[in-house]
Amino acid sequence: MNRAIAVLFILFSTLTYSQQNISERIDITFTISPNGHIIIPAKVNGVEGNFVFDTGAGLHLLTQDFADKVKDLEETHHFHTGHRATGEEITSDLWNSETLEIGSFTIEEEMFAVYDFDFSLDGLISLTPFSDKQITIDFENKLLSIESEKSLQERISNADFEMPIKISNDKEITIGIATEVQLNNDLSLLVNLDSGAGFDVYRFNSRYLETLDIDSTTVESEYRNSYFKPEEGNTFYFTSVAAMSDENKNVSVKDFNVSFIDGLMYEGIMGINWIGEKITIDIPNKRLIVQE
Repeated sequence: MNRAIAVLFILFSTLTYSQQNISERIDITFTISPNGHIIIPAKVNGVEGNFVFDTGAGLHLLTQDFADKVKDLEETHHFHTGHRATGEEITSDLWNSETLEIGSFTIEEEMFAVYDFDFSLDGLISLTPFSDKQITIDFENKLLSIESEKSLQERISNADFEMPIKISNDKEITIGIATEVQLNNDLSLLVNLDSGAGFDVYRFNSRYLETLDIDSTTVESEYRNSYFKPEEGNTFYFTSVAAMSDENKNVSVKDFNVSFIDGLMYEGIMGINWIGEKITIDIPNKRLIVQE
């Protein structure tokens, strides 16, 4: 499953504003795959499936097998062209659901892509329902929580620190989150935060090898063909970096394994488990509220 998720850097989605006010916090129990993927139950038009909660997916994605079980999916005349993190262009038709249910949280007329590929789960759930809300990933208790005003204030009171994030969207179609990090106390980079990458995954553009005084000819490397376009591919360089911290030096990682990739579209892209045990994603206020 790790490879299947790794190839799904499909950074495009519709930005849908949630239609349900939250009077009490909603908790959804999740499981964690061996590679660190957050797996949640959800229903599309009443049909239940298991999905990866993926802050880097952008677009909700259904496998073709699951979509075939869902009645009343409406194919729209819209499409969107996006790119994988490694550069391949992907164009997808967009489909409307009547409802998406995540626990007791219900969103109407949510958009999905449908893709025919071999995947052990039913698809991906993105951040798009939470563009105007706060959602917490609690790794300690394995809970995904959609916050009420009261529970948000409790998260703020119990926080160890806040981390600023930048929000990206394209014509209110895509949405993503990123933050500034510093490598080796010197190199500042803006990196995408992607829970779908799994645990302890750190990828950077290969242009920074020279900046970090890493000789690409002396480290392990591998050319990998694209899953979607086998005639295309990228060279990956595998090594380690001594230190990384957020821009305010609230949290750090030491002596960790990284990949540098030719043609990566971003300065960096990584998982989120290094940030803390409880991470509240607050898109309206452009911050993460973190409890270590």
